[in-house]
Amino acid sequence: MARSKAPSGDGPLFEEAGERPGENPPVAPRPANTRKLGWMPVALVGGLVAAGLWGAWVTKNVLAAGDLPPMAKVQLAGLVGEYVQAQARSATPPEQVTAETRAFMAEIQRNLAARGQAGQIVLVGEAVLAGEVPDITAELRREVYARVKMPQAAAANAGDVMGAMRAAMAMPPTAANVPTGNPLHAPGN
Repeated sequence: MARSKAPSGDGPLFEEAGERPGENPPVAPRPANTRKLGWMPVALVGGLVAAGLWGAWVTKNVLAAGDLPPMAKVQLAGLVGEYVQAQARSATPPEQVTAETRAFMAEIQRNLAARGQAGQIVLVGEAVLAGEVPDITAELRREVYARVKMPQAAAANAGDVMGAMRAAMAMPPTAANVPTGNPLHAPGN
């Protein structure tokens, strides 16, 4: 067996790569992959997280507001007229009527403002010409009268004309108070 002789310094193993034409220089070894994330992927992930949170918030608010219609109407003139008429029938002193009416109107204003803060649009019923808008007058009446007492009618007394009329209307007709004869042939006509 023949032994091969170790190459002296002139062999191809020890030549510089740059000396041989047509060969690429050797590449230096790279360190471990230390690639950094750019701002674009971070921004995309952040945007997706923000959109998901916003979508959850909107869904929660839409589902929670299901019992409150977005638009409603109230018959405000009828509600206020009912209260004023009840005050007129009561035997309340004028100063107290003024204070109670202010409290009633302030409670209506507070209730409607709270509905507006909740995102509900309330239209005055007299201004609604057509459309399918739910009427919340009864609900508003119930909520306002839960905080402000409805005036009670005064007791009928003899000196009060309205009281006398109510008493006469409440009494069943009898033979004593039913007119007889022809009023045109009454004396003095």
